[in-house]
Amino acid sequence: MIAGAIVTKGDASVKIKLQLAACLVAASLGSVPALANDRRPNILIVLFDDVGFTDFGAYGSNSRTPNIDGLARRGAKLSRYYTSPFCGPSRAMLVTGMDNHQTGMGTLVETVKPELRGLPGYTMTWNGRQKTIGSLLSSAGYRTYVTGKWGIGETGANLPNKFGFQRSYVMDATGGSNYDRKPYLPGYDKVHWFEDGKPIELPADYYSSRSLVDKMIQYIDSGDNKKPFLAFLSLQAVHIPVQAPTKYINAYNGTFDKGWDAMRAERHQRAISLGLVPASTKLAPVPSTHRAWSSLSSEQRALAARKMQVNAGMMEAADFHIGRLLQHLRATGALDNTIVVVTSDNGPESAETEFAGLANVAVDAVKLVEGFDTLPGNLGQPDSLTAIGPEWAAVSASPFNLYKFYASEGGLRVPLVVAGPGIAPQGVVGAPVHVTDLVPTLLQAAKVDYDPASFYGRSALPMLTGGSTSTYGESESFGFEVSGNAALYRGKWKITRNFPPRGDGQWRLYDISVDPGETRDMSAANQPLFNSMKAEYAAYAKRVGVVELGPEDSAFKELTNKLISKALHKYWPYLLGLGLALVAFGYLLFRTVRLAARPKAA
Repeated sequence: MIAGAIVTKGDASVKIKLQLAACLVAASLGSVPALANDRRPNILIVLFDDVGFTDFGAYGSNSRTPNIDGLARRGAKLSRYYTSPFCGPSRAMLVTGMDNHQTGMGTLVETVKPELRGLPGYTMTWNGRQKTIGSLLSSAGYRTYVTGKWGIGETGANLPNKFGFQRSYVMDATGGSNYDRKPYLPGYDKVHWFEDGKPIELPADYYSSRSLVDKMIQYIDSGDNKKPFLAFLSLQAVHIPVQAPTKYINAYNGTFDKGWDAMRAERHQRAISLGLVPASTKLAPVPSTHRAWSSLSSEQRALAARKMQVNAGMMEAADFHIGRLLQHLRATGALDNTIVVVTSDNGPESAETEFAGLANVAVDAVKLVEGFDTLPGNLGQPDSLTAIGPEWAAVSASPFNLYKFYASEGGLRVPLVVAGPGIAPQGVVGAPVHVTDLVPTLLQAAKVDYDPASFYGRSALPMLTGGSTSTYGESESFGFEVSGNAALYRGKWKITRNFPPRGDGQWRLYDISVDPGETRDMSAANQPLFNSMKAEYAAYAKRVGVVELGPEDSAFKELTNKLISKALHKYWPYLLGLGLALVAFGYLLFRTVRLAARPKAA
């Protein structure tokens, strides 16, 4: 059974001495090896990439996730778990228990303004004193492993082997192909992979979900089984490029033919019926740039439905391989003593791979140069570049507003399932939990002494074990900020600000106990509360090191500028060749016209 209180240093010292004495006596009698009675729980963290609030089966998804759903049935599924809307900051908070600015990860490397890089909240690199859940548990006698996407700050600067993870097999990038080291962003040459800090190539038969689980099983099996383990499985699913074996994709033939408008409404009602949101929840209008399903041609509908099939197939494939890991732990007798945490780093991705006009010409040129095949029949295959786009992202985030990158509920609120020894099988847990709460929660579960003041988050273990109903009081708050998009929560209230292209930079106030869809701005009717919460946000921002930005400093603007710069640097030979070809063509056309215009000889 998990202890419900933090062990003090004095108690821990006495306890360790007693344990050692007991082990020596047992060893002398020949009954058990020394330290074999270390029954502190193993910890398995499974982190999905860009999974929306209703993307697990237990949360109302159209995807089949039986293994995750099984964990939800025997543990807790949280309906108010909040994380950053950007992947790198989220991951920094998840492994440190500190606000992203407190660890120098104020935003993504790709979206940070150059002039901010010298400030403490935006260094994008960690010093050697940075503690992580890996270093804290390793010091406490745990085996510590991570496989999958790392993507925290400057590439190669903050690798997990430097910060307490004894074995690591990681992609240090925002994303990449699920079959090889091919990047998905224009202008990049390759995706960087490392094992134990050393650059590596991927095996020829690599597929992300299968291979990352295989590597984790290898690490766990090769370690000292007398010691408990921390296993951080950081999946690539379902980040761009969305890819899955064909058998998983075809299993969803016809599933998404109703289209995104109808299916967003269905998930809204399903979330209500599952008790994840109140019956008063309404859907916010989608942005005007979203296409109505009825406006699409039959060919466009078929293509759009197929993209979401790939997404669902990738989700089911990931769940299948999670099941393999759970079954392996069951077969070795470790599962009953393993706390399993399954969640997402942020809301669903809304990016697109098809555009209109000249933008599409440029994108098609990049696809041609990079060897991407985006024909409908190739969606989800190794050389494909598939993304679900904003309309389907609104389905994944339903019943909430917007998606990844924004401080709306759709960007911040994601699923969280926790199961294992000591976790009460309590179904839906509606009290708020912040991503930084996970580190102190798991340290307390592991009976590791820590200073609560050293974290931005706090332990939610008493709530998860059924000893309390909440982690935060009605008057207590927590905040988020990345690239100007920001939110502060206090009890049932939330203030939020979103920058363009989907926001206007204005603060708004919502009562999310009745309106989690963020459809009714309550600031005018509650001006004193609104002002109080804005002042509290300002105090939070000062405390953690936020630099206030304006709408003109949009993350999208910064990202676009950097991608254009990288693309020009990489593709300039092609552009030069194209320019020379156009000049040659123009010259030949000129000569042809001149020759044709000459008078013929008599």
